[in-house]
Formats: sequence, structure tokens, C-alpha cells
Amino acid sequence: MNDPQVPVAAESETLRRRWPTAIRVPFRAAPEMVRIVLLWAAWLVIICVFQIVVQARLSPQRPDATLVWTPSETGQAIAAANGDGCRPRLADPNMNEHVSFDSEYYISIAVAGYDDPESSSYVSNGRYAVVSGVPTCTAGMDGWTPLNYAFMPGYPMAMRGVMAVAGVVPGLSGLTDNGLATLAGIAVSALGGLLAMLALARLMAFLERRRKPMAADDDEAEAATSPWGGAGGLRAALYLLVFPTGFYLAQVYTEGLFLGLAFMACALAVEKKFVAAAVLAVLAALTRQAGVFLAIPLAWAAFEVLRDEQSRPKGWRMGVPIAAAMAPAVTFLAWFISPLGQNWRTVESEFFGRSFDIPKSIDLWQKTLASLIAGVDKTVQSGGYAYYGGGPLPSSTSVYITLEFLALALAIVACIWLLRRMPGVALFGLAVIVLSVGSSSAQSMERYVLAVPAIFLMLAWLGRREVFDRVWVLASTLLMGMLAMLFTFGFWVS
Repeated sequence: MNDPQVPVAAESETLRRRWPTAIRVPFRAAPEMVRIVLLWAAWLVIICVFQIVVQARLSPQRPDATLVWTPSETGQAIAAANGDGCRPRLADPNMNEHVSFDSEYYISIAVAGYDDPESSSYVSNGRYAVVSGVPTCTAGMDGWTPLNYAFMPGYPMAMRGVMAVAGVVPGLSGLTDNGLATLAGIAVSALGGLLAMLALARLMAFLERRRKPMAADDDEAEAATSPWGGAGGLRAALYLLVFPTGFYLAQVYTEGLFLGLAFMACALAVEKKFVAAAVLAVLAALTRQAGVFLAIPLAWAAFEVLRDEQSRPKGWRMGVPIAAAMAPAVTFLAWFISPLGQNWRTVESEFFGRSFDIPKSIDLWQKTLASLIAGVDKTVQSGGYAYYGGGPLPSSTSVYITLEFLALALAIVACIWLLRRMPGVALFGLAVIVLSVGSSSAQSMERYVLAVPAIFLMLAWLGRREVFDRVWVLASTLLMGMLAMLFTFGFWVS
């Protein structure tokens, strides 16, 4: 019972001095941030359980004949650990539903480095590959070049850091190196996805502040004052999670980490926090080639600051925005001329036959569209590249091509919509699209467009209308379920 002679406020101050650690909280998360984190945690559990259940419940007919080359890659549920056609880095059964195709190379680099004889490699005649396979179980692989060099170091190095920590956690000692790397890859991807959600919420908050709502609507007032965009920020985060290829944020792929670094770099650039934005942009430029384009939102933010006499920094501080804008480009250039970058160019040219070639790529996309309309593969005329060997397209291939074009159209429309509202971020998205379309390969757009923040901002803006919100969530979630199931069985998605 309080002493009537001591005021309540004075008593509270006495308690704070006596037990400071009991009642002082060093960090208190905003309610909007807590909602986003809880949404992410629930989604991660749901995705992981879904992949386990669907793998236990269904047995699809193999192989996957969507593309001309997929039957040879999808003949069995789990890759062989040895023998002809082995893929040791994909053979560990632990959490195997989270690995497929490129996951092999990230696991390989994280476990054994770039020159790993247990990862897919090739032997060339100096112009193109003549033999490919895994050196430890394929004859005629003298003088092999690892396909690992086609991938940048950011993601596998982050995996290696998590592996070092997870390796001393009780209960995980029974995992193989490949299993531990898989767990680390999932963790890095998922945490990167959470960072991307928070970044989208902050970008949505910026859009809401630009909107300056005049009505006394509670939701609008919350969105205009919250640093996390209120309900709009939560919608943007949700739309990322349920996007048809959003499940990649919980797989051993670079999407989660790259989106987290790139989207938050964009958000911090918009907020004129140049040093932090530059650090994240540098890390993104070491994760995916598209990270170099983060120079665009940083340069736009620098231009806005330097042209305004009131906000323009003085003295040496004037160089900070300029240096921040240059940081991702300088980082990418340093990697590009390094031995890793030189080997990357060799592998891309000799094995994958890829180059940034706009005319060739436009021709290929045109033939792809013509193939979809005619129902017959016409891409075989484009440098030998083919969807289905020049023959009639099966329904699975038609669905795949349709989703590719829908993803591309959505990304372009979203960037145009954002261009006036947030030019630097919109131009970053357009640069990602141009790089993806111009890479001499008319595939994987469903996955590549995940790196376009304009998509989720536009959808969240439209999602203020309840009918659109419900319809988009329903349609997108159903598509994601189908694609996540295909990935779980090792079938081709993107």
C-alpha cells in the first residue's frame, strides 16, 4: 500500500532507481514491426510444414518434361550420391525439399569452396563445353572447370558464417556438411526475407507520407505517421510472402538474402541514410549481379540532397552521398576484374552460352511468344536454344511460358506506376528487368522479378480496396502453392 505522504510519481522514480534493470527496456519494437515479424514467422512455419506434408502425400510422375533439358535432371526424387550422374551436394535427405538445381552450387561453395570436385563441372575445348558432370564420379573430367564460378560469393559466405554457429549447437552434430549447409542456407534466406519485408514496409510508409491524407480515417492517419506504413506496410510484406515465387525466400537460393539487402538499401536511400544504404548495397553487389544497379537509387537520393541548398551537407560531408552512390558499382567492378569475375565470364561463355545481348534476347522472347500462340516451339531457330526441341508444346510448357510473360508484364507496369512517386527505386527495378530480359535466356522471369520492389508497393497500394486484396491473395497463394510443390519435388519452376 502506498505511503500517503509520498506522491505516486516520486515513488515510481524511487523504484526506477532501485531496480533499473527490472523496468527499463533498452529496445521496444513498434507494434507494426512486431506484426510483420509475427507474420514472417507464421509464414516460415507454414511453408516448411507444407513442403514436408506435400512430399509425404504426393508422388508426381517423373520426369518433368516442361523444357527440353528438364527430363534428364528430374528423373529421381533425391540425387544419387555416387555413380554415373551423381550429384553429391544434393543427395543429403535432410531438408532435401528445400534444395534443387542451383542449390547445389551454393552448398558446394559454402562447404568446400569454389574448386570443389563434388560439384558439377565441365571440360571445354577452349570455346564450349565438351564434357560435363561431377569430377569424382564422371570419366574424362581431366582439366575440369567448376560451375561454381557462375555464382557470386555473398550468399554462400553468409551460409558459411551460419554453419560455424550452427555447428556447435547441441542436436545438430549429426548433420552432414551438406545437411548443415542446407540448414544454414534456409536460415540466411529466411532472415533476408524478413529484412525485405521490413524494407517494403518502410518504403510503403514513405509513399503514404507523400500521399498526405486529409481525411480523419484511422487507417490513413496511422499509415501517414507510422515509420512502417501501417496497414499498407503489412500488406506489402504479405504480398511478398505470397507472391507465386515468394517461397524462394525459404529455399537454398539467393533470393532471400539479395532481396533483404537490396530492398533495405533502397529504403535507406529514400530516407537519405547514405552510409547504411551503401553498406547494404555493397553486400548486395557481392550477392547478385543486379546489386550493381543499387547505384541508381543511391545516386537519385544524392542528387536530391545536393540540389537542395537547405539539406545540402557542408564541407567534406558533401562527398558522402557521392561516395555512397559509387560504392556498389566500385564493388561490382572489383569483383568483375578479380579472378572470381574472370572465371565467371569464362563459365558463362563456355558452358551456359549467356551474354548481355539485347537484339538476340528480343528475338528469343519474340519467338517464345510466337511459340505460345502457335503451340509449337519456334525458339529452336535462336542459336539452338529450345523450349521443347522444336516440337509441339505440352500444356506444362504453355503454362510456364504464360507465367513468364505475366510476371514480366506485371514488373514493367509496376515500375512505370512507381516512376513518378519514387524514381530511384523504380529505375532500379527497370534495370533489373532489362538485365534479366537481355541475358540471352527467355526463362526464370517469375523468379527474377522478385527483385523489383515496385511490384509489391503497387499491389499494396491497390490492396487498400478490400476486394482487390482478397482476390490477389487468393490467386497468388494458389499459384505459390503449385510452384512450391513443384520445387519440393525437384521439378523446374524458374
